Amino acid sequence: MNDRRKKGLEKEISRIIGMTLLTEIKNEKIKNLVTIHKVELTKDGRYLDLTFSILDLKNNINKEKIIEDLNKLKGFFRKKIGSQLTVRFVPEVRIHLDDSVEYGVKIASILSEIKKENSDTE
Repeated sequence: MNDRRKKGLEKEISRIIGMTLLTEIKNEKIKNLVTIHKVELTKDGRYLDLTFSILDLKNNINKEKIIEDLNKLKGFFRKKIGSQLTVRFVPEVRIHLDDSVEYGVKIASILSEIKKENSDTE
């Protein structure tokens, strides 16, 4: 598969999964806290790596439970992709979690605390 087709399929799959998360998923935690971070097809198009990020501002979300719930939805995602795309093989979905958003929020809060402490001492 050439890169141009691969990028187009990844973009379309991202749209399909995003709309599915918004409109058809009944689990409120997944619906409200999970977003697609990256969609990546393998070169042969047999596997699809979906990387999700969880926006957890209060650090009280059980990430293992959310990953487990997302893994239960793999077949549903694959079915939606197959029904909306014309491809020879519907890729097998693999779920991954990205912590960079949560890490960025944590760093930003630490920096704001440091800034606040410095302004208080002056």
